[in-house]
Amino acid sequence: MATRTIAVLLGLALLAPALAGERDRMAVIVNRERRADLSIDDVAQIYLRRKRFWEDGAPVVPLNLPSANPLRERFSRLVLRETETRLADYWNRLYFRGILPPATLVSTESVRRYVASDPNAIGYLPDSEVDGSVRVVLRLE
Repeated sequence: MATRTIAVLLGLALLAPALAGERDRMAVIVNRERRADLSIDDVAQIYLRRKRFWEDGAPVVPLNLPSANPLRERFSRLVLRETETRLADYWNRLYFRGILPPATLVSTESVRRYVASDPNAIGYLPDSEVDGSVRVVLRLE
């Protein structure tokens, strides 16, 4: 019995990193109708408001989570390669040129719903929260 328990625990220990990786994956999403292919650099350009229009000329609507949200901090680090403090300085400089930061929504559910309803929106959320109402354009580990 003890050998069996040890084997089960060992198996769970080996699976834990894989399960954590699945849980930690992040998806960049767009509306189902949007057929854009985006690289991580494209997404960074959109979120830094350097790329402001889709290929069809429609304005891109990037959506953020609140600044204290751990997923936003991770997105900023992985995609924008910046800390929230440095991004705040960046947006303060751009504000005087009339360029506003991405809109902030309160939750990943609200991001998913907004993206599903607006063909020009782009957002990010945990991969586990993706459903058929949106299309994934980029997955991040």
